[in-house]
Amino acid sequence: MRTDTYPSDVTDEQWRLVEPHIPVYPGGRPRTTKLRDVVDGIFYLLRTGCQWRYLPKDFPPKSTTWRYFDEWRHNGTLDTIHDLLRKKVRSVEKPYSPRTTASVDSQSVDTTSGGEKRGRDNAKNVDGRKRHIVVDSMGLLLAVLITAADVDDAQAAQELFPRLEGQPMSKVVRMYADTKYHNFALYEWVEANASWELEIIRRPKDAEGWVKLPIRWTVERTFAWLGRCRRLTKDREKSVMSSEAFVKLAMIQLMINRLEPKDTEAAFHYHLAA
Repeated sequence: MRTDTYPSDVTDEQWRLVEPHIPVYPGGRPRTTKLRDVVDGIFYLLRTGCQWRYLPKDFPPKSTTWRYFDEWRHNGTLDTIHDLLRKKVRSVEKPYSPRTTASVDSQSVDTTSGGEKRGRDNAKNVDGRKRHIVVDSMGLLLAVLITAADVDDAQAAQELFPRLEGQPMSKVVRMYADTKYHNFALYEWVEANASWELEIIRRPKDAEGWVKLPIRWTVERTFAWLGRCRRLTKDREKSVMSSEAFVKLAMIQLMINRLEPKDTEAAFHYHLAA
């Protein structure tokens, strides 16, 4: 029985958005673990950045929480919840407005320890991994790919874009990207495999430092949303599957807060961010 609550806990209304999509298997011994407590434990770890073994004792044991996380990242539960919430957010905030554009970008982040797929991004002075994402015009996630930080963005895009299969891309006619994606091999791949065009948005001449590029600011904002979660300020995972799962979890938490804000102030900030 939990005695403490945390800001990352889901409310009753938010839990009702998630609970129906968590699989329950018949047979076997009766479950004694409350799945809501498991979800709260995972969100606590996501927001605070603590290690699994440092989860507060009022959550289910680390091994139990990890087991459910591992199961959900493998069996598609996180993907199902994420995609259904994304559909609901878009239908609430942009009803009858189909996606016609998307944006792609990458973010290099340091890693904390060992694990697969690590490299150095000399341009960003980062030793670790790179997050590649595609978002729609609202900044909602359509696809994510984790690579070593030394992987070229245009090369990674040829692995990232196929992950858009099955996503709501039927009305998309244009994918915006920056000059890192100016690559003839990528142009050939898009022409042969995609129904949309790749459009490169270039920085203004003589611009110095960070520049807010037209249209593409949506994907930069999505990276800022991910940065609210301390688990994602660095890549703290041994496997890229876990890294991708926590990106999806961050978007899940953001979307349930947009659909069912915890208070009036939260509602203001989330809709302002949108």
